[in-house]
Amino acid sequence: MSKHGEKPVGVRSLIILCMLLSLVLVLVTVRPLEVMGSLAICRGEAGRGHLPPGGQAWTRVKVVPEWQTPAVVTDREYEMLHDEAYGVARRFVPMGTATFLFVHFSTHRVEPNSFAVVGMGAKALFLYSNPQFFCSWHPHDYPLRSTVHANGSFIQPDRWHVSYGKQYTGTVVYCTFDLPVGSDGVGGHLVVTATHGTSHRSGLEDLSFVAKVEAPGEFNASRFRAPYELDHVYCGAPLYGALNPKRLREWIAYHVRFLGDRAHFFLYDAGGIEGAVLDVVRPWVAKGRVTVMNVRQGERYNSHYHNQFVVLNDCLFRSRSLAAWTWIFDVDEFLYMPPQYSSVDEVISELESKFWGKRLQRISMLQRPMDHKHCVRGGDSSGLDSAWALEKLVYRRTQVTEAGGQMDRKSVVRADSALAVGPHDPVRMRMPPGATEMAEVTMWESTRLQYYHYHGTVNKKESELCNEFLGPEVNVTSFDDVQHQFDDSMKLRVEGVKRFELETVGSLDV
Repeated sequence: MSKHGEKPVGVRSLIILCMLLSLVLVLVTVRPLEVMGSLAICRGEAGRGHLPPGGQAWTRVKVVPEWQTPAVVTDREYEMLHDEAYGVARRFVPMGTATFLFVHFSTHRVEPNSFAVVGMGAKALFLYSNPQFFCSWHPHDYPLRSTVHANGSFIQPDRWHVSYGKQYTGTVVYCTFDLPVGSDGVGGHLVVTATHGTSHRSGLEDLSFVAKVEAPGEFNASRFRAPYELDHVYCGAPLYGALNPKRLREWIAYHVRFLGDRAHFFLYDAGGIEGAVLDVVRPWVAKGRVTVMNVRQGERYNSHYHNQFVVLNDCLFRSRSLAAWTWIFDVDEFLYMPPQYSSVDEVISELESKFWGKRLQRISMLQRPMDHKHCVRGGDSSGLDSAWALEKLVYRRTQVTEAGGQMDRKSVVRADSALAVGPHDPVRMRMPPGATEMAEVTMWESTRLQYYHYHGTVNKKESELCNEFLGPEVNVTSFDDVQHQFDDSMKLRVEGVKRFELETVGSLDV
């Protein structure tokens, strides 16, 4: 200590440096916690008993980015935050965002006056509150043409989402206006406002987002009525995990041939289309028969089966202006029609003619479940590894073991009639005149259209198929106390599919 109580020059310099550092931190709008952390260093308090569980000292206080903090309405009249008569006003300040109100994925125009907005809603909010949506169409030449408003409605295709224990649930928001919007050709944009509910207890502000932008001249009313560019579109669950490229190769070649030249396939990649699987898909993409949608970012959001309901409904509305029929099944399932039919269109035409004069909107197909552990023992097993699974797996389960005495079914629907879909049942169909129930627009088909289900084989290695072999004389047998019957209906189709594949995309090295 110098005379007259002056502090040493070094101490003065340290104090001045700390004051300048604090001023700079304030000027760059660093939050108070960070300023306090910096001042603690100046006071020599850093590292003194402030260690987190793990023993590592913090070098910087974590700051929650502004976009992660929900907007909180602090001046609601009923909260009385500014009236001292109600006591000391205490605030609750949220940090981060555990669940987003709505996660937008896509928006499709489905009618001249209607849009379908596909995304994920916060499941807990929909279960325990009453969120609402509001829509507005803003023409590009505003104010020459005025903004149009409408109340939104929503459908959640997953009717049992309560049981899945997920954070988000697939949600389709419909924006339907009283009159066509954008039909004047000037273009515009659709704005959707999402609310946390009408209850004042929410305390969270509404949010608005641009759901779709249409360029001038983009509107085309003919896209929403037949004839369409295609006859068939395939929609399936997202592909994830370690897929067997041989299984996907068989599935694509078989169904491109089955559905015909006027069909297109949308495959949604949630991490499964890579490596050898990608090599199998690329030739079909190059031929214009397959489109791959990269939906890997969806893995950030906790929703049922890798956002299955979001993917299926995006595909449904995408096919709405492309094709008459949308097929919904998985890549371990193979469509089947009896050999007397030359094309699937012939089958559908026959079903329509037998549908009591009403407009057929949905065909529900019977499942034929196949065993993947047992194969027929042949005289020469050298070609077994190169054989397709359809050639090796020939034992079909004949007993129904599912709860309720029936197995799952899959569907093909008219996209212009389906309002939302799930993997097994469309949640809601647009009813034609005279029809009020789903059964009145559905053909429950069990003979002319079926599907063989090779459950779980798409992610199995070759060594995991054919664990046991049976003699060719075995026709009916029991595996795991369930009766099975020899069925080589699919095996008989393989040679034709192989020739088709070779002629269309050449030899695939898998």
